[in-house]
Amino acid sequence: MKHHLEVYTCRLTALGPVFIGCGSNFSKKEYLFLDGFRTVGIADMEKLYGLAVKKGLREALESYMLETDGEQESQDLGSWMAAAGFSREETGSCLRYTLDSGDTLLQQGDRVKIRECVKDPYGNPYIPGSSLKGMLRTILLAGRIAGRPKTFERSADQAEEAVRRTRRARPAGFLRKEAEEVELAGLYRLSRNEYRKRDAVNDELSGMLVSDSRPLRKADLVLCQKADRHTDGTEQRLNVLRECIRPGTAMEFTITIEKNICSVRKEELCQAAATFCRIYEDCFLRAFAGADRPEPGQVYLGGGAGFVSKTVLYPLLGRTRGVETAADMFCKMGVPAAHGHDRDRQAGVSPHTMKGAWYQGQWMEMGKCRLEILDEEGGRQ
Repeated sequence: MKHHLEVYTCRLTALGPVFIGCGSNFSKKEYLFLDGFRTVGIADMEKLYGLAVKKGLREALESYMLETDGEQESQDLGSWMAAAGFSREETGSCLRYTLDSGDTLLQQGDRVKIRECVKDPYGNPYIPGSSLKGMLRTILLAGRIAGRPKTFERSADQAEEAVRRTRRARPAGFLRKEAEEVELAGLYRLSRNEYRKRDAVNDELSGMLVSDSRPLRKADLVLCQKADRHTDGTEQRLNVLRECIRPGTAMEFTITIEKNICSVRKEELCQAAATFCRIYEDCFLRAFAGADRPEPGQVYLGGGAGFVSKTVLYPLLGRTRGVETAADMFCKMGVPAAHGHDRDRQAGVSPHTMKGAWYQGQWMEMGKCRLEILDEEGGRQ
């Protein structure tokens, strides 16, 4: 079987903060401010409880943790520990790890949860293979749409018409059938189940195995605050905090392809990434004042990276039809009027915000990475 397999070693370098959430949050009773808000410490609750018992503060800690109303509820963990008489050394001994938070606009008393990134059983961050394969799937599909536009003309018309005729829709499931038609045309090339073309066994990418990334270090994490940027360059910071992989971090993983099932090769992967990047710039980035030009191999990964990086709407419809359809879609899905999607057409882009965060005094796009596929000697392709 070995000669049927082709294995690529890949490297992703974070060009902006990358967030892969695990679904959990740290509340203000699980983290504390250090060094004048330049650092946030994540508490080790077992060590904190053990130390509280030794100091005779078990009941006080339990009361604080269970309190939901009144004066105590307004205290963050650091304020409570200081008031309870914990020394700086004792506080440091109760931390799992610390995060650089120097670019966030935080202050004492802020009631903000920190969205936790996914970690392995040893507490080290990593990128799940499912997230990496989802990114590659979108890129490959976009590349095939751009390479064979006539094949997808019917799917494009169906998606556009579905949005036009819908008066109001729930976000969950909207355009699911149309999205399946696009994948059917682009990826479902096998004939394992001839009676049900949509069966997952017919998906060509069932022959592509994408590994988890190698474990990263806790030092590779940084705390980032959501900061949306508009087409005119103005910005809005929101009280959304995420544990992110630090820009500049390299993440390695492998792609294993069973050649008698999947036709994808590194040449197609590289070309698809370049195509997706070109479409992303033409249909989205160019509308934003001061936006950076894309780098070769630029891709987008993880949460908070934005609608355009997660879908093939623009590869399918192009810029003009894509803006009209996306703007119409957001309005009909009941997105609050305060988001301003009724102005997307006038702005010439939909959505009309770029998703980013500040890092070391510089605004960066969320999830932006550089993808490199390496040969067996580790050379760049």
